[in-house]
Amino acid sequence: MATPNKNAKSQLTTVRIPHDVMDGMEDVKQPNESNAGFIVAAMRSEIVRRQASETGKDPLMSALDTLSRIEEIGIKANGEIKLLLSVVQDELQRKTKQSTE
Repeated sequence: MATPNKNAKSQLTTVRIPHDVMDGMEDVKQPNESNAGFIVAAMRSEIVRRQASETGKDPLMSALDTLSRIEEIGIKANGEIKLLLSVVQDELQRKTKQSTE
């Protein structure tokens, strides 16, 4: 009895892949990674990439924008920390000066 090509978790498909693509896949696959695992990961990545391009959101640009915002927040936080340290140092000097008088 033949097994069905589709079950609750997956679907079986047969495709022809050019030799150079198969060779390239073999060159970059992880040591214990199956062909199916590699192909599924590649398909998922391509789905996300295409969905992002349809919405006009480039994941790389989005990541760069996020890093830029993090940098801005870090610069602002650094300035605020320096200001806080200056206030603390002034207060410590004032307290030290009061205690020696």
